[in-house]
Amino acid sequence: MMRRLIGTASLSAVSAMASRGALFAGVLAAAHYLGPAAFGQFTLIQTTALLFTTFCALSLGQMATKIVAEAVASGEGRVSAALTVSYGSALLASLVFAALLLACSYPLAVKLGGSGDLAVVYASSSLLVLTGFVGAIQNGVALALHKVKQQAVANLLTAPVVFAIMWGAATQRDIGWAVYGSIAAQWLIVLGQERVLRRYRREHGERLAWSAATREDWAVVWRLGLPSSLSGLLTMPAIWLSMAMLAHSAHGDAELGHFALGNQARSILLFGMGVVANAALPMLSAAIVRGARDEAAATLRQSIALLVVVTACIAGVLAMAAPIAVARFAPAYAEAIVPLQWLLLSAVATAPTTILMRKATADGRPGVLLIGNAAFAASLIGAAALALKLGAGATGVAIAYAIASSVQLIVFATCNRRELRWSAAPSNTR
Repeated sequence: MMRRLIGTASLSAVSAMASRGALFAGVLAAAHYLGPAAFGQFTLIQTTALLFTTFCALSLGQMATKIVAEAVASGEGRVSAALTVSYGSALLASLVFAALLLACSYPLAVKLGGSGDLAVVYASSSLLVLTGFVGAIQNGVALALHKVKQQAVANLLTAPVVFAIMWGAATQRDIGWAVYGSIAAQWLIVLGQERVLRRYRREHGERLAWSAATREDWAVVWRLGLPSSLSGLLTMPAIWLSMAMLAHSAHGDAELGHFALGNQARSILLFGMGVVANAALPMLSAAIVRGARDEAAATLRQSIALLVVVTACIAGVLAMAAPIAVARFAPAYAEAIVPLQWLLLSAVATAPTTILMRKATADGRPGVLLIGNAAFAASLIGAAALALKLGAGATGVAIAYAIASSVQLIVFATCNRRELRWSAAPSNTR
C-alpha cells in the first residue's frame, strides 16, 4: 500500500514540479523585474482570479478522481459518463465565475489597483479561471486513469517554454505584460495535459458527450461537487481579504510585495502537498467502496505520516536557505524572509489537513469540509485584522496564516479522530 502510494505520489510530484515549478520560476522573474510594489499588484490580480477558482476547482477535481476511479473499477461502461460529468461541471462553473470576474473587473481595478487603467488586466485574468478549472479536472482524471506518468512527461516537455514565456513577459517590466505571460503559460500547460487524456479517450472509445451522462450521473455534482466547492469558496475569499487588508495598511504596496514573495513559496509547497494527497484519494475511495474501513484508515494514517515528514523537511530547508537566497538574488525583498518562514510553518500545519480533506471527499462528507474551511476562514480574517491593527504588517499576516492553519487542522482531526488512532479496532462496516 505504501509503495503504491509513494509511486503514484512521486510521479504526481514530478508532474507538479514540471508545471508549477516552471510557473514559480516565472513568478520569481516577475518579482525581480517588477519590484516589490508592482509585484504586489501582480500577485493581487492573480489572487483575485484564483478567488473564483482555486478551492472550487480543486473540489471538482477531487470529485472527478472519485467518480472516474469508481467507474473504472466497476467495469460497467460508465467511464464516458464520469468524464462528461467531470469536464461538463468544470466548464459550466468556469464560465459562471469568469463572467463574474469580467463584470467586476473595473471596480476591482479601481478599489484594489488604484487605477481604472488596470481594468483590462483584471478582465483578462478571467482566462486564468478557465485554466484553473480545466487543469484541476485534468489532474483528477489523470490520477483516476493512471495516466500520471504520461502527464508528467507532457509537463516536462512544456516546462522550458512555460518559463521562457513568463520570463520574456516579465522583462517588459509591466504588470499587464506579466499577467498576460502568466495566462499564456498556463494555457500551454493545459493544452499539453489535454493531449495525453485525449489520446486515452481515443484509444478506449470514451467520448465526451452530454448524451453520455444521465440525470443520475449528474446528481453527484449536487450531492458532492457543489457542497465541496462551496466549502472551498469559504477559504479563498478569506485569503484574498487578508491580502486586500494588507494592501491598504501603512506602506501597503511594499508590505504586500514582501508577503507575496513568501506566499509564492507557500503556494508551490501547498500545490505539491495537494498532488500527494490526491494520489491517496483513489485508494481511499476504492477501499471505502469495498467496505474496507480498516484499510482506508491505514491509508489515511500512512499518507499523513508521509506528507508531514516530506513537507517538514522541505520547509526546513527553504526556511534556512531563504536568508542566503534573498540576499544573493533579491536584496530588495529582505523584509520578506520572516514572513516566508512563518508561511512555511503554516504549510507544515496544513500537510495533514490536505489528506483529511481527501478523506472527507472519499467518504462523501462535504459537511466536514464546510466546517473545517469555515474555521480556517474565520481564524484567518480575525488574526490578520488583529495583526494589522497592531502594525505587524506582512509578518503579522503570515503569523495569522499559521494560526488559521493550526485551527483548521484541529477541526479536521477532531472530525476524523477515530481513524487517526493507530490502535483503532478494525471495522468493515460502512
